[in-house]
Amino acid sequence: MTLTSHRLILPILLLAFFLRTYQLDNHSLRGDEAASVLYSAMPLSELWELSRVTDPHPPLYYATLHVWQILFGEAVWPMRFFGAVVSTVAVAVLYRLAQRTVYDVRLSLLSGLLLAVSPLQIWLAQDLRSYSLFTLMGLLSSWLLWGLLVMGERPRLQVGWRPTHLGKLLMSYILLTTACLYIHYYAVFLIAFQGLFVLLNARRFWPIRGWWLISQLSIALLIIPGLTLAANFIGQAAGGIETIPTVDIFCLASTALLTGFTIDQSWGLWLSLLLAPVWLFGLIRLLRLNWTAGTFWSLFFLVPVAGVIALSIGRPFFKERFLIQAQPAFCLLVSMGLLGWYDVTRQWLTKRSRSDGLGHVALFAPAAGLLLLLFVNSLALSNYFFEPAYAKSKPWRFYHEHVRDHVLSGDVMLTNFPEASVSYYSPNELPFYVVPEERDRSVDYRLERTAQVAQAYQRIWFLPLLHQGFDETGDVLHWLDQHADRVNQIFFPDYNLNLYLTPTSIEARMIPQPTRFLHGVRLRGFQIFDKAGNSRLQTDDSASTGVLIIKPKKTVTLSLYWQTERLVDQPYTVFVHLIAADGFNQTSQDNQPVWGTYPLPNWSEAEKVTDKYTLTMPEGIPTGDYRLRVGWYQSDTGERQVVIDEQNQPIDEWVILNGIIRVE
Repeated sequence: MTLTSHRLILPILLLAFFLRTYQLDNHSLRGDEAASVLYSAMPLSELWELSRVTDPHPPLYYATLHVWQILFGEAVWPMRFFGAVVSTVAVAVLYRLAQRTVYDVRLSLLSGLLLAVSPLQIWLAQDLRSYSLFTLMGLLSSWLLWGLLVMGERPRLQVGWRPTHLGKLLMSYILLTTACLYIHYYAVFLIAFQGLFVLLNARRFWPIRGWWLISQLSIALLIIPGLTLAANFIGQAAGGIETIPTVDIFCLASTALLTGFTIDQSWGLWLSLLLAPVWLFGLIRLLRLNWTAGTFWSLFFLVPVAGVIALSIGRPFFKERFLIQAQPAFCLLVSMGLLGWYDVTRQWLTKRSRSDGLGHVALFAPAAGLLLLLFVNSLALSNYFFEPAYAKSKPWRFYHEHVRDHVLSGDVMLTNFPEASVSYYSPNELPFYVVPEERDRSVDYRLERTAQVAQAYQRIWFLPLLHQGFDETGDVLHWLDQHADRVNQIFFPDYNLNLYLTPTSIEARMIPQPTRFLHGVRLRGFQIFDKAGNSRLQTDDSASTGVLIIKPKKTVTLSLYWQTERLVDQPYTVFVHLIAADGFNQTSQDNQPVWGTYPLPNWSEAEKVTDKYTLTMPEGIPTGDYRLRVGWYQSDTGERQVVIDEQNQPIDEWVILNGIIRVE
């Protein structure tokens, strides 16, 4: 290796490090990343049990993060920085391993460059999961395997039971290869590739055959506990993985290896078709030039890819990121194809007495192919860094920042799906509950548990996340809308955050106005809240009740609190009118209770229900005092249900609420 090659790899490594640390915390942690933070914070003694019962991943990555988290904390940037560093080191290792196996500086540099700018590598380097570490450890293990090959060919090598350089190399290989499986179970494909490589090059490994067999036996014994962990999850797919048609698996695999996740699939498919002859030519050329190196890199690529695809055909096991261990070899084969194409074309032109325009086009075609690949990769990276549509997760940190700025004593955080990101971003001082905590809990359990949480707190910050098997029909959300009081709804990209006053808080804050209606429903009281749950009605010396001062075109959101006295079998409609002193209706809203979602026949006896109405002040409304008129009518006939007294005698067709809306 020359000093020049050292100088050339340095800017490539700097580019790799820059791309892997650029906007490192721009995306919120996705669920699996947040789970990595939460799991790595657990005591080391509990990680094995976690991998045995709960998490379908081996424990070594979490144990590594455990130490990293102790040193640097659990904030997003330092936690993701681990993967960025590891992925950058992988670029350097690929460069050095290519040098050791093929002895071509151009190939080493180009392979390192393609890995440095790979959108798949960068996406996963900034992802708080095990894939970058898995890639690096696979490269290091394979490097040691190659070192064993070279060591076995040295003449007059003295091999004994005393520690030798070969023994140390062999021990390192055993430990690193075993560690790969305890980082990710798909290391079995790495072990398979290495075994096939040794079989195809048995003559070169013959001098150390005994040591090699000892190493394989040692690895087999050491990975047995890990395989028992994996056996607990055989037949289970990771959350969100669906069965994918075989043709689509091949398309997704080739697209991901070339362009990652963040580009239109048709672009990736066309690029895959254009470059497929390139890496195939690189594979064949490498096999012809150097059988040992050719089988090494070809199997390094083909065995993991074939293993992942074979495991996924007809079963829900495929994710593009599972191919990452094969991508360094893929980058080398693409580089070999481009350089081989250039070399063959140049040799062909050299043999001719003169070259024409077509020859020059053929000579520069490999450069055009490389530029096309780099251009598409730059588009993919631009989408990843700057386009919200390609974000790896929902912007959970926005919710965190809003709640952190508005949280009060007596608040609680509630969600209806165990999303680790929500738990991670929830402010530390805020109690946090998930209902239901487990899949397929009954509706009755969800409602009872929600009521228990609501009874213990004053306000609920609720993230409705409807996921299959948990609360996919929104029963928790519906209970809160019907029995708590939604005073605010904050919309973020992809989701919304609701703030509720709990029934306990409603009782303390509502303005009582007990009113009975003929059809068996009683108005308990009302209130007009701001978005924090504080009453907007102010005390006025000139009035015996609260006053809301408002301007034209502004809105009033009225909360009505009902309770049934008996079961009602007719779907009555509520009307709310804003009336002037002469009784003239200025604006109104009519609908069945709870935004039309909870008709009276669905109510149970003595059930307390919260019902909300929003009125907008007309643009030309005269200044003055207005009142709110509330009542019920039969939906099909329009017949109003009268207000009755304690002796069940009719009083009026509506009730005037004890609040004044003053337009200024």
